[in-house]
Amino acid sequence: MQAISHFLSVTQNANRPILTHYHSFRDEISGPVAARWVAKMANLLASDLSPDLFGGDENTPRILINLPAGWQSTFWQVSANFMGWETRTDTISQDSPSITFSFDVYVCDDLAALEASTAAWRLAHSTAPLAMRWRGSLPAGILDALAELMAQSDQFEYEALESAPALDDYIAQVDADEDALFNAASALGMPTRLGLYTENFPSAPLLTRLWMDGHSVVVVDKSHYGAQKAQEIFASEKVQLTVDEELKAPHARG
Repeated sequence: MQAISHFLSVTQNANRPILTHYHSFRDEISGPVAARWVAKMANLLASDLSPDLFGGDENTPRILINLPAGWQSTFWQVSANFMGWETRTDTISQDSPSITFSFDVYVCDDLAALEASTAAWRLAHSTAPLAMRWRGSLPAGILDALAELMAQSDQFEYEALESAPALDDYIAQVDADEDALFNAASALGMPTRLGLYTENFPSAPLLTRLWMDGHSVVVVDKSHYGAQKAQEIFASEKVQLTVDEELKAPHARG
């Protein structure tokens, strides 16, 4: 089974929140919702945005994702990686847009950056709460990412490229601190609701690894909430294991 098919099967059957993110507002994403978004993104990459749509292109397709940390950026990364795309998430300065020339797809929430880009496909992705499309008009040559995704099937309809990683290889792409968090969650011996109090949103491979083992994650952004408020949030979210100080201090809650 391809990694993306495994991911979609597990998340589709996780009828609970798998990601809750407290930042300027509260986002909550269930397993089936995650599966639908990742399937739509993968379908779009494999069809309309594929540089090999008509065959003959042997180069690994490349996507640049420049979105605020959160579920949208994470799902774009997961879908692109599992489809075999080379993925980059760096922020590109408007003063040096030439770096985007080598990318087949550029997904961003900043119109100025998109207009300056020379990527083959430029997608404006609104990250506003409950957004279903880009608010306002778009310049010629820039697509509405949400509108394009809404036109895709909720079911995965394609095959990943041969360059796509195996699931075990993908979820191994975590650093030592992230690996310690995963081990702490596993040590509880049950699917765990994890609370992360951090300025750094967890990586896509770490989240995928946690989700594949049945865990759910509550992320509280330090730039928006103090430590006491974060603990109140974790209590209300029934978190069983909390981590702060940039993923370095896991401890179980009573």
